[in-house]
Parts: sequence; C-alpha cells; structure tokens
Amino acid sequence: MDSAKHAVHGGDFFKAIGEEFEDLSRSGSVVSADVLDAWYDPSPLAVEKVRRWLPWLMRTSPPTHGEGLRRVIARTRGIPEEAILLGSGTSSLMYLAFPSLARRDSLAVLLDPMYGEYSHILERVIGCRVVRHRLTAADGFRPDPERLAADCREASLLVIVNPNSPTGNGLDGPGMERLLRLLPPACSVWIDETYVDFAPEGWCCEAIAARDRRVVVAKSMSKFYALSGLRVGYLVANPEWIASLEPMSPPWSVGLVAQVAAVEALRDPEYYASVRRSTEESRRQLELELAALPGVEAVYPSVTNFLLFRVGRPGASEIVRRCRELGVFLRNCDSLSPRFRDDHIRTAVKDAESNRRILEALRQALV
Repeated sequence: MDSAKHAVHGGDFFKAIGEEFEDLSRSGSVVSADVLDAWYDPSPLAVEKVRRWLPWLMRTSPPTHGEGLRRVIARTRGIPEEAILLGSGTSSLMYLAFPSLARRDSLAVLLDPMYGEYSHILERVIGCRVVRHRLTAADGFRPDPERLAADCREASLLVIVNPNSPTGNGLDGPGMERLLRLLPPACSVWIDETYVDFAPEGWCCEAIAARDRRVVVAKSMSKFYALSGLRVGYLVANPEWIASLEPMSPPWSVGLVAQVAAVEALRDPEYYASVRRSTEESRRQLELELAALPGVEAVYPSVTNFLLFRVGRPGASEIVRRCRELGVFLRNCDSLSPRFRDDHIRTAVKDAESNRRILEALRQALV
C-alpha cells in the first residue's frame, strides 16, 4: 500500500493469516496486538441473532439509512435522533464531514501524538495548515485545557481523540467542559470518542455535541462493542449541521448484519460492563509486568484497552520485527508523532494467554 496515498495503520497481522483469507484458522496462531480490536466476543445477544438469521441477513438489503439503529442509539444515549448520522465507521464519516469543517485556508490543531488518519486527511487531502499541540510524557500525555486552548486562538478547528490513541489518556468530563469554555467561539471541535466506553463514567460528550454548535462527536462501535469487522460508526452534532450532511450521506452505508449486531449490542449493557471491568483488570496487570521488563523505560497511564510504552535499544522497529517472528504483532508508533524516533510501542490489551505471549515475546526481543 502506498503510504503517500494512505495513512499508516496497524493490521500487519493479516499478512500472517493471509490477506486473501485462504485459511482463517491461522488467526489462532498470531497475537494481533498492533490493532486495538476487542479481545472478547461481541454480546452473546448479537452473536446469536446474527448466527440464527445469517443467510437472510447476507442476502437482504438493510434499512436505507439505518432508521432503527439510529432510534436505538438515540434512546440509549439520551440524545435526539436528528443529532445522529450513521456511517461505516468513524474513518468514512470523517471523509464525509471534514470538507464542511476545514478548507485549504483553515488552521487546524491536532494533538501530538494522535491517530494518524487525521493529519493525513487535513494535510494531504484537504491541504489546510496544521499545528501540532505537543502532549508531554512528563504529564502522562494528558492534555492541559489551558495550554491546549492557547494553541487554538487562531484555529478554526480542533481535532482530538479522547481518550487518545496511542497514549490511552485524555480529558475527563470536567476537563473537557473547561476546554470548551476556554476555546474561542469560532473554533469548531471534533472529538473522537472511539475508546471512551473503556474510560470511567462521565467522559462522554454526546449530549454536549447535540446542543453545542461548535462540537462534533465521532463514535465507533468497533472497539468497545467488538464489532470492528462490521464497520459501524456515527456522528453526534447539532441537528442543523447533521441535516446539512444528510444529502451527501450514501444510502445503505451500514450493512444489515452490522445494523442488527449493533442494535443487539446496545441492548446488552450488563455484558459490556463486565468486559469493561475485565479489561481494566487485565490492563493493570499487563502494565505492571511491562514495567518490570528490562529495556522498557516507561509505561504510560491508560484508561483504555491499550498501553503505550517507551523502549531503548535495540529500538522499536527491531523489537517489533523480532516479536513478529514469534507471532506477536505490536505497533511501532513512529507514524503517530514526528517526535517519536524508534522509541515508542503500543500494544493492545488482550486475553490472559495473549498477554502472556506478548510479554514473553518482548522478553526475547528486548535483549
């Protein structure tokens, strides 16, 4: 894939499985920790509904604009249906929405480090000027509202992932409210909440976005709801702005299997509360064991399903290469910040056996 045409992502583990899907049983031999997919299955309600009706779901056209899923999201989140726009994942939605938020003469502020698709679309696709707000390791890469707002004085757009990737940290509810109060009125704010459901209660900004004309919240059902393969996402924003995007939103943007699975997942909060707790326990244990490895210089605090850590010699690229030879795929984070110089790695938090394999591979690779 041409890196000049596309942002750099994880997912290299598919090279070991087979990108033409000849033998999916190979998936059991690799640890796919270079992407942040859930270590657990989707809700049993979703799995059972899809399994029972799969042939019919595969051959049948979905509701054109996901009307039922939209209603379920609205009820679950306590926001108006008119404030929601569905799409096949947050990445497709950003390509739909960003031309209405930024132009070539715009100034946009991004966090540094942060998910690389945003710098790609703003700099290479739209061509606007980008300022990178530097998060500091000394603060655990947590944004500071005052310092961030100061970098946005002349900006027309601020884009943040909250909690952030690859750092795993961000602004809680009061911190985000403070940031919004400090920002200039003319600065729009795009908040990507892909990992917010792993965070403590009170981080979500959907209700704010539904009433504040400056704020757009991007939501993914990939990671927390374990639906990465189905590509379900949505935007929450002021209904008038959502209405302006509706004519450009294609019909059938979310497939029928995806719509049905997403509805069932939203109807099963008890299941997801339990896997959230299990993920938190696994993350804390993995953090302790990573920090104890010789050659790991720092492990940064996270509220998500992944951890960022700093390494010394032989360097992130060599460590990642050695781990791949052992069937463990980790993410070299050089593409996520120009300040990272072969010294930061991100790993997903996985099930106990996969976490054990991650640690064992790192023990061998770090020597």
